[in-house]
Amino acid sequence: MKIKKVLALLLAGMMAVSASACGQGAVTNNNAASTGTSSSNVETVVSERPTTASGQLVIGTTTDLEADFYDTSFNNSGTNYKLYNLLHGLSTVTINQDGEFIYDTTVVKSHEEVENEDGTKTYTVTINDGLVWSDGTPVTAKDYVFAALLQSSPEMNQVDGYPSQTGYSYVGYDEFFAGETKAFAGVHLVDDMTYSVTVKAEELPYHYDVTYASLAPRPMAVLAPGCDVEDTENGATITGDFTAELLQKTINDPSTGYRYNPTVTCGPYLFESYDVASRQGTFVVNPNYAGDYRGVKPVIEKLIIKTVKSDTMMNELAAGSVDLLFETSGADTINVGLDLVDQGKVQKNSFFRNGYGKIQFDCSQFPTDSASVRQAIAYCLDRNEFVRQYSGGYASVVNSYYGLAQWEYTESKNWLAENLNSYEKNIETAKEILAADGWNKNADGSDYSGTGTRYKEVDGQLKPLVIEWANSEGNPVSELLATMLPEAMAQAGMELKATTMDFPTLLSSIKHSSDKIYNMYNLATGFATAGSPWYYYSTDPVWMQGGYNSNWIADKELEAVTATMKTIPFDDKEAWLNNWQEFMKLWNEKLPDIPLYSDEYYDFYSTKLQGWNSDAIWNWSYALLDAWVVE
Repeated sequence: MKIKKVLALLLAGMMAVSASACGQGAVTNNNAASTGTSSSNVETVVSERPTTASGQLVIGTTTDLEADFYDTSFNNSGTNYKLYNLLHGLSTVTINQDGEFIYDTTVVKSHEEVENEDGTKTYTVTINDGLVWSDGTPVTAKDYVFAALLQSSPEMNQVDGYPSQTGYSYVGYDEFFAGETKAFAGVHLVDDMTYSVTVKAEELPYHYDVTYASLAPRPMAVLAPGCDVEDTENGATITGDFTAELLQKTINDPSTGYRYNPTVTCGPYLFESYDVASRQGTFVVNPNYAGDYRGVKPVIEKLIIKTVKSDTMMNELAAGSVDLLFETSGADTINVGLDLVDQGKVQKNSFFRNGYGKIQFDCSQFPTDSASVRQAIAYCLDRNEFVRQYSGGYASVVNSYYGLAQWEYTESKNWLAENLNSYEKNIETAKEILAADGWNKNADGSDYSGTGTRYKEVDGQLKPLVIEWANSEGNPVSELLATMLPEAMAQAGMELKATTMDFPTLLSSIKHSSDKIYNMYNLATGFATAGSPWYYYSTDPVWMQGGYNSNWIADKELEAVTATMKTIPFDDKEAWLNNWQEFMKLWNEKLPDIPLYSDEYYDFYSTKLQGWNSDAIWNWSYALLDAWVVE
């Protein structure tokens, strides 16, 4: 069964994967979620923020916008991942601009947390009166309870393409998900405006424990017409003709399904249209949006999210066919953008990245299931030269699972330099590692001659040291790696076979849902605010098949060190940092990825866009709420 855990529905609770290159910047946050150092280069605002919505903003993205508007369960590519914040709202727990998890007072009237005698913990949340869906109908506690039941139900998990549920941590989930009971014991509808959830004892303590209280509503009238939510002494239940066939129609129908045409939502923007050919979406302001945790509502009337090509996007910005390019990176792009800034044609904003670019290994596939092979590949790449050529000074090499915007990195710079292997390019070291790992044969079974592809005897068969590499179309990182890796790997006795494909096909392979699975991919990742390495490196098939452990690595040591982090209280910064450093060192040895760089992101945008201020935490989908346009 394919399952993944969503810590807080529609929050930034998991990593988004992107095939685009990375960037850098600066942030002023200092908390255990994610931080950095801030330096904004936003131009002086020349107009006052309007009180009513007006104008249009065209946003360019190099990561294709897909026709998938439900949530990360179906698609967590970079652009769609952020778009969900704009379409779906009213989560009871959110993040503030400092990256701290808080109850959203725009949504929540009151909340209570009770530690029970059996070790479980119950969170009771009452929502405010007056919250409405985009069609004007009231939002009640039933919509929140329905969401928890829906996405944990066996019926929903039979819907094509849906490998997820939200209630894994709640009491009674296992029985409910298995269909053994119609009531979800750990979820209750207390009254019209109140729900409660009870967390399993084994899921506590938990570093981000407040996120257990978080639910976001789903429109029951749209997704399960004719159904209702009732509470029983055994938990909440969905009544009526609630079936997988019903959900397949209301969610997955290509024309009318909520996944492709979400007609009733509660976020700051509404879905208007999507063009499959151009991969362009249009979204308009939601007049019934309640506001974010500060009460801020958007005043840009229309958004067009447009898929652009990296080699032409700056031309589009200069010509005015695109108004905003967010999180751009690499010397070629940034230098062109800075020239446009100097010419007064565009504005800029920069910040360090909360993530890194990488070569991602599939550690379940031969021969990259061997840490020695992964290390040998790392020794074949001059990462300093790679970063110099790619970023032109707008990025830095990183040596483990961290980004430049993280407070842990800021406080550990010297420690990281002293304790991590930097894997400086060394073909001889690569050869030694491979020889020690048993790659000592030629194709005919004779001892390795020192040239050509190495072979290894595995279960009585000779197997070649061939690395299958899947990369995405039009990716400058792929193009640079293709000039640097093959020859060096061949010198060490490895053969690199590259296959170029579109990004959706690549994602399918990473998820093991395609016909062919590859050894490695070049990707970029941004760390979630609720970064949860205990799921990303769990050996439980639940987390691998659910998409969290995207390396498919079954390593008990990584699992153990990250499991310890899960139980550290959020405010125990010292314990967290010590454990984080231990994790960094072990990860550096196991090398499930080759970390390439963490860089400086630049937003470049039209002079008509005002009030723009994004960073590693407050990404473009949040920043849009404060911004406006001057036509």
